[in-house]
Amino acid sequence: MDSFDPDELVTDVEPDDESGIQLDRDVVNIDVERALQLLAQITNELPGGGEDREAQQLMVRSVAESFSRREHHIIEAGTGVGKSLAYLVPAAMLNQRVVIATATKNLQDQLASKDAPTVSAHTKSRVAVLKGRNNYLCRNRAHAVGGTGQMSFDDGSEVPSGVADQMRRILAWSNETTTGDRDEVPFEVDQRAWRGLSVTPQECLGRTQCPQGASCFTELARDRAAESSLLIVNTHLYAAHLASGSMLLPAHEFVVFDEAHEILNIFASLLGTSLNPGRLRALAAAARSLLGADMADTALDLVNCADRLAGALQIQFDAGQLTGLDEDPRRELERATELVTRLVEALRAVETAGADAEARKIRGLGPAIHLANDLERVGKIRDGELLFLARRDREVDIEVSLVDVGPRLQEDLWENVTAVLTSATIPDSLARDLGLEGDATSEHFDSPFDYQKNSLLYVPDDFPSRNDDGAEEAIIEELIGLINAAGGRTLALFTNRSVMNRVADAVEPRLDTPVLVQGTLSRQRIIEQFRDDAEASLFAVTSFWQGIDVPGHSLSLVTIDRLPFAVPGDPLAEARRSRSTKPFYEVDLPRAAMLLAQGVGRLIRNKNDRGVVAVLDTRLAESSYRSSLFRKLPPMKRTRDRAAVHAFLAELREAQ
Repeated sequence: MDSFDPDELVTDVEPDDESGIQLDRDVVNIDVERALQLLAQITNELPGGGEDREAQQLMVRSVAESFSRREHHIIEAGTGVGKSLAYLVPAAMLNQRVVIATATKNLQDQLASKDAPTVSAHTKSRVAVLKGRNNYLCRNRAHAVGGTGQMSFDDGSEVPSGVADQMRRILAWSNETTTGDRDEVPFEVDQRAWRGLSVTPQECLGRTQCPQGASCFTELARDRAAESSLLIVNTHLYAAHLASGSMLLPAHEFVVFDEAHEILNIFASLLGTSLNPGRLRALAAAARSLLGADMADTALDLVNCADRLAGALQIQFDAGQLTGLDEDPRRELERATELVTRLVEALRAVETAGADAEARKIRGLGPAIHLANDLERVGKIRDGELLFLARRDREVDIEVSLVDVGPRLQEDLWENVTAVLTSATIPDSLARDLGLEGDATSEHFDSPFDYQKNSLLYVPDDFPSRNDDGAEEAIIEELIGLINAAGGRTLALFTNRSVMNRVADAVEPRLDTPVLVQGTLSRQRIIEQFRDDAEASLFAVTSFWQGIDVPGHSLSLVTIDRLPFAVPGDPLAEARRSRSTKPFYEVDLPRAAMLLAQGVGRLIRNKNDRGVVAVLDTRLAESSYRSSLFRKLPPMKRTRDRAAVHAFLAELREAQ
């Protein structure tokens, strides 16, 4: 991919007497008072006139000083501080590119459509959004598909009729869109349909070789990114950028990681790799189509090898051996490496006639080379890496992750950028885990919301231990009482999908209000239904503990079935524990406290929200480590009195 040289870019903001910026080589001085004036101007023009928030003003000052001094800064900013504007305002005054990386799509969309354009309208900053290549429609692939009467995938297989219909709708949309961004398609897209009209980085022909390169949606997005001063990406893309040798994003010296509590696991995963039998079968299918009878036997051998590998991995997974590889999967991986190498050599030698044939060759060769590299990496695990098995879909995957990302980030990231890391909840161990201990200032700003007045934190008094035989039945009865008292309006969070489904099945027939269950609809659709139906309850697991924002009358009760400690046997958690002298306090407790705070944070989303958080795990009230958990939670009024909670919920219900 192309690299970016900032000296070749047009300066986005010309420094002048009014900019509040003085540049002197490596020194950047942001005028803090001017930044605060800009914040006041922006907030005063918000709908309803906005409001002055002291914590937001203090955060603006901190971010501005961190950028000016080129010092890393970790900022925990409670819900309602307004952290997005607090870092966007000084970032817009830098007169240099700042990359804003978010862990969730919801926040990325909010920044891109609302917060960043608002700041840009008051400054000379230019905003752009950049996503991974497979998020954009490929014009060359669309051209190839649109020019054939019978749709087929690259491996020659016929496209199912329903998928083909969607592809035709996407092709019609492609004639109207200016971005090609999948998120702008006006209907819910089948993954198979999008896969047929997009490419991965390994499949891409590149701008100079592609017949559609001049109008490529991805390259146009990269052009906009190269001209931006505020560039919004997701943290996964930023981690992939680092893994690529810093080749995916334009050159930059400043970065903000929002939702920073997520970046440890994102970097650990993206700086590693993943391999599954399905990738071997996909290469075999592509090779059969491109190479024909000459390599048919090799392709068939690879399919058989993939099947044997899948079976061997399943046996090892079922036996509970989740780290390392047994002899059988190792043998199949060695055989797969031989076969993939043979197919790569054959694909390289293919002679093509015409642009379409060359495009098909590259779309087959790129993933084949990538697969060969991943096979080599899986076969040579390095110090600091962990190979483990995980089930992501129907088959078992081989995952390689970094156990300790700190040394890699120290070498490849922190020495090259100035970073602000922020979230509503920052684990106490974050600086150490990311290799920033001693190199970053940490700061906390309290939420402006009145939690004491508007909320209750409830842990039942007469309640069984979470591991007791009667715990699940007790949860069912407690939820029925709480949800009826609240009149629905409940987000019920679980740490286990099977438990969630069993409890939802038991609770739903005994309620007079609707129950929505994660997995029955798309994430976006189920959130919309929950927001729109004031009496609905939503039962959900991990991904809904954070990133979901339902202010107002649709949510007055959040329940959490148990403290979110990592499940026993989690390979990455076990590896991190083995490196610690105090594993519970340095690995397990910080993670659980962060996730609990994220779940609790779903309740109060604006100054008028009121409600109850019910944690159905007595350890929060009785354990020796409860103070460490409470320290990360908002200052809610606490109670173990069920009658008082029901009365408070009934009062809220009547007030709706």
